[in-house]
Amino acid sequence: MRVLLGIHHPLDPNMGAPGVTLALGQALAAQGCQVDYFSYDDAYPGLRHHTTLHELRFPWKLTAHLLREAERYDVLDITTGDAWPWMRLGRPGARARHALVTRSHGLEHTFSERLRADARAGHLTLSWKYPLYHGGYRLWEVRQSLLRADHAVLLNTQDAAYAAERLGVPAHRMSVVPHGLEVAFHGLPPPAPGAPGAPLRVACVGSWLALKGRAEMVDAATRLQAEGVSFTLTLYGTGNPEAEVLAAFPAGARERVRVVPRYERAELPRLLRDEEVLFFPSHSEGFGMALVESMASGLVPVSTPVGVAPQVVRDGQTGRLVPMGDVDAQVAALRSLAEDRARLLVLRGAAQAAVKDMTWRDIAARTLRLYEQLLRSPRTI
Repeated sequence: MRVLLGIHHPLDPNMGAPGVTLALGQALAAQGCQVDYFSYDDAYPGLRHHTTLHELRFPWKLTAHLLREAERYDVLDITTGDAWPWMRLGRPGARARHALVTRSHGLEHTFSERLRADARAGHLTLSWKYPLYHGGYRLWEVRQSLLRADHAVLLNTQDAAYAAERLGVPAHRMSVVPHGLEVAFHGLPPPAPGAPGAPLRVACVGSWLALKGRAEMVDAATRLQAEGVSFTLTLYGTGNPEAEVLAAFPAGARERVRVVPRYERAELPRLLRDEEVLFFPSHSEGFGMALVESMASGLVPVSTPVGVAPQVVRDGQTGRLVPMGDVDAQVAALRSLAEDRARLLVLRGAAQAAVKDMTWRDIAARTLRLYEQLLRSPRTI
């Protein structure tokens, strides 16, 4: 089977959606598929920095490519919002028997609603330009892709429910398929107990953004320090300079905080080896790869119910689910883990066990079965 994976990003293995696209492609190739890619690297060769204008033009770049090359592929698996012009043209050049899958790495509509809610609450300021493209035209493009594709793949049940109820996508033309864990996160040693009296070692993994819960990170650290809880907080992958991030914390809590602005993806298991808790107060996630990677590394999550969290974090069993923006609940959960280290160790082991079977091999096998089913079924669109 010949498959084209299309994505509106450069194919950088250290980036979120591109990294999982490459991982899926490699896993499909291991299943016997011939996999090609079409990304910003192909649409804009030699260009290292991309803007909204490049994103706006990408569906038309992809359409030009498909006009020339679509007949080579059994399956076209393209990110949402990108293949709609070609579909509206009637899929010229495609094989008589083919399947077009549109793949969401986090539904833009649910993300936009969360972004607007945070703006109304005063957590961030949206540019006047936002409704013109990302908060307007781009949402229309994504809906067109979802309605016109043979099948849609989404990352979580919340996005699937929104697509069905609010966008009119038939439930039978959608599947929720999670990401897999890279090989580096398989077979990691079970968590070891911390030294008696040692600080609770807390990690946050993700960009230093309002939507990732940075205000809650600051407030929680401030409250824990004021309440006399012994802890350390390390922020991995902020993307911002250390001094800028540390300046957001009050002086009393700042000495407990460490910042790792960037890291290579392959380094994460080593970086998390000495951590105990993942604090994940995110407001919006398509999936939340950092969550499952941290759980595989033996960290117990204290997470908001975003992305994949409701599927893998069972409150009180594999971690703690806390309401979005509820600093009182978040601090209480962290403090309880600091005060009951025996319970902490049990939860860490349960968290690791909960994600151990999330392999790219299994995800590729599931994806291949979906492709085969679509190729056997008559198109109804």
